[in-house]
Amino acid sequence: MNESRNLTHEAARGLSWSGTMLLARILLNVLVTAVLARLLSPQEYGVVGAAMIVGALGNSIANLGMSQVVIQRRDIEERHIGTVISLSMVIAAILGLLQWVFARQIADFLHVPELVLVSRVLAVMMVANAFNLVAEAILSRHLKFKISSIAGLAAWIASHVGLAIPLAYLGFSYWALVVAYMAEAFILASIYFFIARDYLVRPSFDMQSYRDIRRQSLGYSLAGISTFTAKYIDNIIVARLIGTAELGIYSRAYYLIAMPATLFGNLNKSVVFPLLSKVHHDKARLRTAHLKGFALTAALALPSSAFLCCFAKELVLTVLGQQWMDAVTPIIVFSAAIYFRAGYRVCAAVTLATGRSYRTASMQITYMALVASFAFFSAPYGVNAVAFAVSGAIATSFFLYAAISCRMTGLSALDFALVHVPPVAFAAMVFATGSAVKMLLAEAPDYLVLATGLMAIGTLSVVTLYLRASLLFGKYGAEVLQSLTSKKTK
Repeated sequence: MNESRNLTHEAARGLSWSGTMLLARILLNVLVTAVLARLLSPQEYGVVGAAMIVGALGNSIANLGMSQVVIQRRDIEERHIGTVISLSMVIAAILGLLQWVFARQIADFLHVPELVLVSRVLAVMMVANAFNLVAEAILSRHLKFKISSIAGLAAWIASHVGLAIPLAYLGFSYWALVVAYMAEAFILASIYFFIARDYLVRPSFDMQSYRDIRRQSLGYSLAGISTFTAKYIDNIIVARLIGTAELGIYSRAYYLIAMPATLFGNLNKSVVFPLLSKVHHDKARLRTAHLKGFALTAALALPSSAFLCCFAKELVLTVLGQQWMDAVTPIIVFSAAIYFRAGYRVCAAVTLATGRSYRTASMQITYMALVASFAFFSAPYGVNAVAFAVSGAIATSFFLYAAISCRMTGLSALDFALVHVPPVAFAAMVFATGSAVKMLLAEAPDYLVLATGLMAIGTLSVVTLYLRASLLFGKYGAEVLQSLTSKKTK
């Protein structure tokens, strides 16, 4: 009982700190995006979007899933951590060298000539990213959510606010974002090196330590590579079959709407996954945590989807500007799929926490195959068609994964359905309220319509939470909310 109570409070503290930092980052991200969207064109964003595909692939391979083993494995010694650090750094260095050598072939494959020099510059930060993954995993294992969250936010602010905006204003084009991404990686590595020094060990390879973690880490690695492919395969298809400017439109729409799902996904990775890893042997507690995860995610994601679907046009004109009007339809489509993306992460947290890395990998491969096939066959019909197809693939993958994870924890289909009823009902109220605001302010400026809608729906949410939180969060979500607001947790 005491252990369960302590973990509940750890979860509450971790969620509150990580959630607050991530929410602050999202709000700042919207402001920075609003500025940069007026300084950079869709074509320039398309170049950077293609470069990020290359960098993300290297990051997913370099770690070989070892950082997740650091979190999940019950018994881990210094020799294991030393082996993980040394292997990650060596593999990252090799991949960075390969990215430098084959930069021209990468640019030709994606049909983005500017990518030759950009890929070679970004190859330099491969080692820093590998170190950051391991350091974050070590801090998460020790439940140091607060300092990890603050470090990530500080590095992002320094790089994007301090560098990206001034450089874009001075006319550095897409190089403003390239420099910002590099700076963020090295600043974060410096912060992690300082704050995690008590937990880090000297890099040293030990064959027995690698044998101890090899099987599990390869499963996580396979899952990570599949996740990368599923996340970026549609961008690759858009770049090759449609064009760089269209990739800029598509990637910005996806990125803007992915922020809420990224928030929930990062919370799952940095807080929920480490905590579930400590109780994965207790099926009853795991089942309850599974329900709470769905309840919280649905309560946050579904109303967000309703709001964004309602105010997509006003959001684009206010945040991005007139030149991004082609992003309205993709934003509406991606908004409708926010919960499916976020709920998928809840299912993944369960399979990862129980150490079933190959089950996770098989689901990620299925997800990748669905996204790739749907995107490929819809590409001839344009960016909007790809957005519809990819959203359909995400929804299909979620329901498949939910069925598997519910069977693992013993969660019944009825309980799964009932936990979604309050959020769905509240989301309908949000959409109705937003539609009413748009009708009343039909002739008003877009920014005023958006601000009024945000205020009206915010008021509705606060009143609902004050009167009866379960109307939005349901029974299980309200229990977590109560833990978050309890005196001891504060």
